[in-house]
Amino acid sequence: MKLEPRFEKFLKPNNPLLTKIAAKIDPEDIRSKGIKDNIKMMFFVARGEQGEKKTLVGLAAPQIGISKRIILVDVSADGKGKVGDLRLYINPEITWSSKKEGEWYEGCFSTDCVCGIVSRPDKIKIKAYNDKGVVIKESYSGYVARIFQHEIDHLNGKEFITHITDGSKLHWVKKEEFPEYRNNGAWRHWSHKCPRSKWNKIKGLK
Repeated sequence: MKLEPRFEKFLKPNNPLLTKIAAKIDPEDIRSKGIKDNIKMMFFVARGEQGEKKTLVGLAAPQIGISKRIILVDVSADGKGKVGDLRLYINPEITWSSKKEGEWYEGCFSTDCVCGIVSRPDKIKIKAYNDKGVVIKESYSGYVARIFQHEIDHLNGKEFITHITDGSKLHWVKKEEFPEYRNNGAWRHWSHKCPRSKWNKIKGLK
């Protein structure tokens, strides 16, 4: 999850891998060289994108061509540019979510310049494995809960755009416009819309 157009290291929006359900990892394989290499690559990409721009707050393995159930989430993110605590989750599951939902903006390295307003549960509980193969259980609320939901969607072949049915909440945000979009709630009344037909063309759909 992020709010800036994708870079070449990320799969293009029309890549079929992005709509495929990622493979679950056998807990006995978590400490294998192959999985360790996958994790190393994910952190390399994520930290490179955070840098001074601080646009990346989460990453799912399929976004960089690894069809496995691994995500990274920056649990310090606040949706206003704060990052600094990027954590790993293997085979993550949402075990509980609140009935109360909230709206906030979302964007993605896998959706080009398309952003939008998405309604999601405010609070969640998750279960996953860490890189030692140990089960971890955590609870999150607000923006971080949203990141988890966004990244786990990726593992299930879904993009945030599938949650948007109101066309007025689907936006086109150029790289140079993002600071304005993100700050002071400008996303709530963004005038540059992205017609569904435009998104379908980006995805290579008829």
